[in-house]
Amino acid sequence: MISRDVTGIRSWIQASRPLAHVNIAMPLVLGQVAAWHVTGRFSGLWFVAALLWGALDHLFVIFANDFADREADSGRRTMLSGGSGVIPDGKLLPGQIARAAGAAALLLLIYSCALVLAGRPWIPVYGLAALLLMWLYSFAPARLSYRGGGELLQGIGVGVGLPSLGYYMQAEGVFAPDWLIAPAALLGVCGNVLTALPDVDDDARAGKRTWPVRNGIQSARRFASAGIAFAAFGIFLWTPWVSVPVKAVVAVVPLLPLLVGARAADPFRAAWWSSVAAHLLLALWMAAMLLKL
Repeated sequence: MISRDVTGIRSWIQASRPLAHVNIAMPLVLGQVAAWHVTGRFSGLWFVAALLWGALDHLFVIFANDFADREADSGRRTMLSGGSGVIPDGKLLPGQIARAAGAAALLLLIYSCALVLAGRPWIPVYGLAALLLMWLYSFAPARLSYRGGGELLQGIGVGVGLPSLGYYMQAEGVFAPDWLIAPAALLGVCGNVLTALPDVDDDARAGKRTWPVRNGIQSARRFASAGIAFAAFGIFLWTPWVSVPVKAVVAVVPLLPLLVGARAADPFRAAWWSSVAAHLLLALWMAAMLLKL
């Protein structure tokens, strides 16, 4: 017989959605890889510090999103989308999730302020920006994930904020270079569109005007595929100090799963393969910058 303590731990692990952390960790690592690519300097301590900041940000985002969507969440989940499901499943109460989100937000701000003492005075600004973006995304009066425009906020957060934070941790430049954040921001927008594809029916019933709800599944699929392809083209054109043949490999290889996704009939399979293409593009891009081939 499983004890209540074990069940509670499992519920909190489910609520924290560990697999979704890749969406936070990869942009942070991308920024740090770019900083090493530009400066040739790398600090393991700042690398760990950035990952810890990302873990706190992840917990805040996941808990806050679950609480904000508690009335609209059907409990249906896929590998790409949906909330954790702990509230509709009755495993945790909305108040518990709200308090967890508040605690994560407070820890994020305290930790950001502590990093000022370590020599990174702009980190609290990043912390406040993360809270603001989440508020605009999920909470009244803006609630852009429902009104439309949530994909733009995700592009800013995932494609501009997180890579810039990672870059700043290593190189002390407040913002990452344009050649880094332009493709990353486009991939962030596409990521939001892709994760909304499997949930289009639930989102329509809940009144969420995501990109697929507003424009239709086929339009959303074409937009995401084109966006990833344009990001790959931007990486090929703009990434400095990487040879043209290597950049060609970086840009072309992810097009293979992208084509598989474009041909898939099922929205989930389409979103899955396109997500594979986007993450493969990021992984190859980082490898190219690390190796400077």
